[in-house]
Amino acid sequence: MRKLFATLFLLFWFPLVVAALLLLFITAHSGFGGGLGYRYLIRLTAHDLMLFSVAGAVFCFLISRYLTKPLNKLGAAAATIAEGRLDTRVDPSLTRRRDEIADLARNFDRMAERIEALLTGERRLLADISHELRSPLSRLTVALGLVKQGPAEEADENLERIGVEARRLDTLIGQLLALTRIDSGVDRGAPAKFDLAQVMQEVASDGDFEARAGNRSVVVKQADSCAVLGFEELMRSAIENVVRNAIRHTAAETAVEISLERRGARALLRVRDHGPGVPENLLSAIFLPFRRVANGDSDGAGLGLAIAERAVTVHKGVIRAMNAPEGGLIVEIEVPCVTGFPPTGL
Repeated sequence: MRKLFATLFLLFWFPLVVAALLLLFITAHSGFGGGLGYRYLIRLTAHDLMLFSVAGAVFCFLISRYLTKPLNKLGAAAATIAEGRLDTRVDPSLTRRRDEIADLARNFDRMAERIEALLTGERRLLADISHELRSPLSRLTVALGLVKQGPAEEADENLERIGVEARRLDTLIGQLLALTRIDSGVDRGAPAKFDLAQVMQEVASDGDFEARAGNRSVVVKQADSCAVLGFEELMRSAIENVVRNAIRHTAAETAVEISLERRGARALLRVRDHGPGVPENLLSAIFLPFRRVANGDSDGAGLGLAIAERAVTVHKGVIRAMNAPEGGLIVEIEVPCVTGFPPTGL
């Protein structure tokens, strides 16, 4: 508080001294009242300067205290966060003020909440990655030991197991890299217009080819024309992950239904399966990394929908899930469209 008080006092006192000296200079050169009047003016000016200095010192002290007290509280909260206590928030008395300091305190709390969420999510993600990598590595170690020490007739089976676990590790690491690239924006390039309906049709065709092996299919119910400004391959990855998740969970002899509807300046892409659905309390959690629902095929790494959510967010869109009334899960992707269709540069 001392530094702020000294600064405010100097800013208050300096103009007064300059004004007094200027007044004396003008008086001395104008001959006002002769020598007696000049001496009287000097005494009057010194008296006024003293009076204003005392009043200014009191005023500056109150102002500096008014400003430094909440700033000290903010500084203490920042220091506590720097020590690792991420749940620290500013004193509630600061947010109840009716000035800019209250706005600063509220912004500080929002920043602290965001930092806490990011670091907590990062720690949880690292723990999940460690767990996900440990399981296939443990099975690889066991299978390798069986190949070395087990009967020769079981070697082919154990080698096949090693191949399966290696492919799972490869898929997991590939998806982790994809998630990291989306968050960091590496190799993304510049956004460009692309035809969302065409991308959806291509993904549906590829998905239908894959689904036939499991006696399933992928059908397109609606495909409105829509141009999107963004990154075509990133959006393709989002749709592919949602469609493949639907193929994996839909019942045999059923179809995954895809539709793209233009709603003014927004495009709504919907993917619906005929599987067991998701518990209502987990509908938002399925978009978090490594979140699986134990009511169907859980062979995936639990990263596909997380990748889709990040990719949609990059396009300033939203992704949500809901259970269909007749059964199954519906995943909706909503992104903004751009004018000037068909897109240029394709």
